[in-house]
Amino acid sequence: MEDLKQRIEDLEKRIEKQREESKGILGKMGEKISFSGGVELDFGYANDSDPADNTVNDSTSDLDIETVELGAEVKFHEYMTGNLLLKGEALDSGSDRVFWDEATITIQKEGFPVYFIGGKRGQPFGVFESHLINDPITKECYEIAKTGATVGFTPGLLGLDISGTVYKGEVLADKLYNAGFGLTRSTSSTTYSVTDDVSSYIGNITVSPVEGLALAVFYDSGPGDGDRNETIGSMFKFQIWKLTFDAEYMKAISREKNYTDGKAYKESAWFGAIALQIAEPLELAARYEGFDDDRSGDQGGTMENRYSIGANYTLFKKDIFSTTIMAEYRGSNFEKESGSACDDKLDEFLVRLAIAF
Repeated sequence: MEDLKQRIEDLEKRIEKQREESKGILGKMGEKISFSGGVELDFGYANDSDPADNTVNDSTSDLDIETVELGAEVKFHEYMTGNLLLKGEALDSGSDRVFWDEATITIQKEGFPVYFIGGKRGQPFGVFESHLINDPITKECYEIAKTGATVGFTPGLLGLDISGTVYKGEVLADKLYNAGFGLTRSTSSTTYSVTDDVSSYIGNITVSPVEGLALAVFYDSGPGDGDRNETIGSMFKFQIWKLTFDAEYMKAISREKNYTDGKAYKESAWFGAIALQIAEPLELAARYEGFDDDRSGDQGGTMENRYSIGANYTLFKKDIFSTTIMAEYRGSNFEKESGSACDDKLDEFLVRLAIAF
């Protein structure tokens, strides 16, 4: 009986030791991994269901879970971090998209000026600041969400960050011509084959000379049909008191020729925005955007400009959780050539309920 009692006591000690060890492992994992995420419920209304057809003037509305995100940051080492972001979009659209929006490895040691970021993410061409529900026009036309490899240099002077990035494919050309602003890609399809080689690259310089001010210039070059498709851009952000000013400009400096008419159209896009934090929970914002397709005369259905005003109100914020309601009105103006079947104006109203942690 004494021997059995001793065995039971030994077993209880081993079980308790294993519990403590498992707690230690979970605790260490908690120190290495942090999670984030969010859910966005969107309601949208437009006064015209088909701006491309001026004979159809009925309004349309939509209600959908626009975005679901779950992200994780993993500290593999003192200077090696992994980031993962799983995203779902338009879950009621009938064409549900669940995909890895971000999967990167960052190698950066504190105090050492050179860093590396490799993987899928929004590559460093454009900043696309927004205080509204809709993305700015520069993001719609020029965002490069693709796997790439970036080497950067941060000397610790004036917030200077210089980086170079390589990625594969003709991502910028595809993004621009599929953005729905009136431009279409016309290549010599009988002789031209779209490449997926690692032959695109980005240069980026960011600086913050004084507190509250950030400036950036960036350059992208990708293969095209004959000439390369090259684009430059710049960004300005200034925060003072309760005000934030944002501006961004993108300009094509080289474009492949349009096979239909033999011309190379060097489009440009830009926006200017202001946001005012009236009180802790309430922010007001406004933005004006422009687009120039570099074609003479008016083209039916081509975006000309648009403007937005909106408000964001934080319903509650506790610990790591927050809930915000956002509202936005956006008016869009389109070019209208004589005899075109396209409308020249579209009014939209959007509301979003966003939960984030």
